[in-house]
Amino acid sequence: MKTNARFDFTFITADDRPLFQEYVEVRRRAYAEEYPWLTAEFGTEDETDRHSTIVIALANGAVAAGARLTISSPHKDRLLPLEENGFRLKDYPPLRDFHLDFNPYGEISRMAVDPLLARGFEGSAGVGDLLCGAAARLGLDVLFSICPEKPARINAMNAKRRGVPFQRYQELATVFGVDMWLCAFFGLRRTYNAGQRTAA
Repeated sequence: MKTNARFDFTFITADDRPLFQEYVEVRRRAYAEEYPWLTAEFGTEDETDRHSTIVIALANGAVAAGARLTISSPHKDRLLPLEENGFRLKDYPPLRDFHLDFNPYGEISRMAVDPLLARGFEGSAGVGDLLCGAAARLGLDVLFSICPEKPARINAMNAKRRGVPFQRYQELATVFGVDMWLCAFFGLRRTYNAGQRTAA
């Protein structure tokens, strides 16, 4: 458990089923409000959840925000959620310096904040920070995400505050019906002073 007074939230890994289900309900409601044209099932539990680390923000004992970290590595090569419609991170020329064929990498996805939460971006910032630190401890140096314009700007500001290099690339067509920016947080091992450990 990690308490971060700056955000007034408690950030933890959702290791038990009830907390995970509460996070899934938060993200389902958040996506239904933000993208009302999506199906009612969007945001519910899916196969990727079973291969991901889930981090949540608790406020007064209730799940206020959460996201998941999915990893691909040379030992367990898997498509990440953003790799849709034939797009592959390994084949995208601007990412060649990350050597994704030989290094583990991951994606932060299904970031969601309770629509009733007044300070939601603070909760999501803390969730992102914990996921970046967890990725670094697993030997990852880069994490990707896709997000609309405003969250992309906020991600850039939060990354700068933490001293994490951040880069925006191209906009991608998504299942949300809007194009989203492909973003990268990198230099994670140095920023989080993580010892070298290989992702399984």
